[in-house]
Order: sequence, then structure tokens, then C-alpha cells
Amino acid sequence: MDSGGVFLRRENVSLPLREDEIGYVFSLPILPEFLTGYEFVKFFIDINRDKIEPGRTIGDYFDIIRFEEEDRHRLIKGYSHGMKNKIQMLLFIITRPPLILLDEPLTSFDVVVALEIKKLLREMKQDHIIIFSTHILQLAADLCDELVILNQGVLQEIPADTLHSPEFEERIIALLRDGDGYV
Repeated sequence: MDSGGVFLRRENVSLPLREDEIGYVFSLPILPEFLTGYEFVKFFIDINRDKIEPGRTIGDYFDIIRFEEEDRHRLIKGYSHGMKNKIQMLLFIITRPPLILLDEPLTSFDVVVALEIKKLLREMKQDHIIIFSTHILQLAADLCDELVILNQGVLQEIPADTLHSPEFEERIIALLRDGDGYV
């Protein structure tokens, strides 16, 4: 199957989401390595001019993700995995799509950057739907309002009140070990 649609339900009305209303960050970054980070972000801003927050400069955006001035003008080819992921995340920060999909969003960042990105995601989740995959239970507990576990090919919803309970991790591990359903 290679077709389908995504709908956002608001007040009992399902609204279709267009492709440009969905942001996605790949776990393995796919970027044009023959450009510098600055050139790529400038190009991205130019083709998305209608979605850009008025008054923001390209430098402002790089500052949000704490991207050093000298790194902005290096070829993407020479960037670390974490730097490439920062550039990917910057793209959805720029366009602010209503739905953001993240695949293992913080695994390649150092501790300081990971904390900054977590803070940014907390702020963004007020106005956006953020769906991400992670194998880090603490990250899920820190950022999620709802949690679904993929266990032996079956999605299982975890009650929201469990997310911040002291036994959260133990209950999830028991679920994954037993495979019999939520304990």
C-alpha cells in the first residue's frame, strides 16, 4: 500500500492534513551534504517564506539550536550525526507544522543539547501535536501526555496517570517481558 491520508480531529470534525502540515525528523539524517548548513537553511527558508515567523533572521534560528557560527558555514558532509539532527529539527522549528513526527529525537545529542531540545519540545507541544518513537522510558515520561507501546507487533495504550507514577518503568518493563497486556 502506498497511499492514504492523515486527519486531525477537532471538535468532532476530521480535517485532512496536507503534506506540508506534517514535519518529520529521521533518525538517520538525510541532508544535502554538498551544501553548508547555512546554505541549506537559507534555501529552506526561501522556499518556505510564507510559513516564516516575521522578523526572524537565519541567525536567530541557528541560535535557537545553539549552532556555532563557524559550524554554520561548514559543509554538512563534515557534520557529526548530532549536528545533522539539529539541522533537521531546525526545519520544523522554522515552518511550525501542526503535526511533528520524530524518530528517536534525542539519541545523538550531547546532554546540554538534549536538555535544550527537550525544553523546546515542551514549549512546542502547547501548539503542536508531537509524536515520537523512543526506547528511552524516561524521555517518554518527561515529554509525553499519552503513551502507546509497540509490543510484539501490537500497539497497547498505557493509561496517562501511569506516566508520572513511581512504578512507571517497572510496569512498562513487566508489560514488555510478559507480553500479556498491561499489568
